Amino acid sequence: MGIPRVSAHGIGHCEIRSIGSPSVDPAKDRPVMRATTLPLLISFVGALPAIASAQELVPHRASYDLSMRAGDGDLVDAQGRIAIEMRRKTCETYELDYRFVARFQQEQELIVTDQQTHSTESADGERFDFETKTFIDASPENAVIGTASTRGDVTRVALTAPKVRTVEVPKSLFPMQHTIALIEQAKAGARIVETRLYDGDEEVEKLLTSTAVIAPVPEPGTRRDGKVAEATPSDGGASLSDQLAGFAAWRISESFYNSDSDPDGLPIFETAYTLYENGVSDDLVLTFDGYTLAGGLASLDLFEMPDCP
Repeated sequence: MGIPRVSAHGIGHCEIRSIGSPSVDPAKDRPVMRATTLPLLISFVGALPAIASAQELVPHRASYDLSMRAGDGDLVDAQGRIAIEMRRKTCETYELDYRFVARFQQEQELIVTDQQTHSTESADGERFDFETKTFIDASPENAVIGTASTRGDVTRVALTAPKVRTVEVPKSLFPMQHTIALIEQAKAGARIVETRLYDGDEEVEKLLTSTAVIAPVPEPGTRRDGKVAEATPSDGGASLSDQLAGFAAWRISESFYNSDSDPDGLPIFETAYTLYENGVSDDLVLTFDGYTLAGGLASLDLFEMPDCP
């Protein structure tokens, strides 16, 4: 069984990888679903011309409650909570605070993981500063600190922890730009989008990529089970459905690959989520080898956009 490390990949959607633990073998962590090839419009982000109108992500605070949908082996139960806050103090940057706490009940033990990330990304997509700390059962497990910058066709990653080193990889999108690219391509009618990514992983050389399958959501605010989500803001104001009313939305099914991916085409992990055109996400499904976590928005506060030219 793999215990997840979750990183904020864009606003509200997330990706999961295993972290080390004495009771966990990360090498066994493999998704249970195969990537599917569909005869749809495919776009490779970075190869297409820029869309004329710049997409904006709304600053917001959100929390998500997750529970185990399915599991096998010695995993009896799993629950998690994601808290995210994205701010734009200036027009030049996005600031993100992200925390994921999960409890994994095995037959013989309870494991609690806690990942805390703070990052700053330039609005032009050229610079990304990140610091991620991971704890297992309240004990520090790992810290990844660094800066990434993109010039031309190269992304340069300078890590200061856990080891000081610098790595250059082919041009990769940072988290906010990845979210923006998905929304722009969804609006343009793309149904499959492939992207090279860098999200602050210490294993830079593994060259993370994603393949996202995009489908329209007919009624924003309505989950796939047909129920309208009832999450409310912390100040007791407008309901979730009111805050997201009028925004276009898409169902994103995203598979992630790197140099560890299965030769037969299995991704290293998969996620699915509903993505709104303002950057808010809901209805998350996180799939692993042996278990699935699923859930949605528990609270949402939308903040004012900065007055940018």
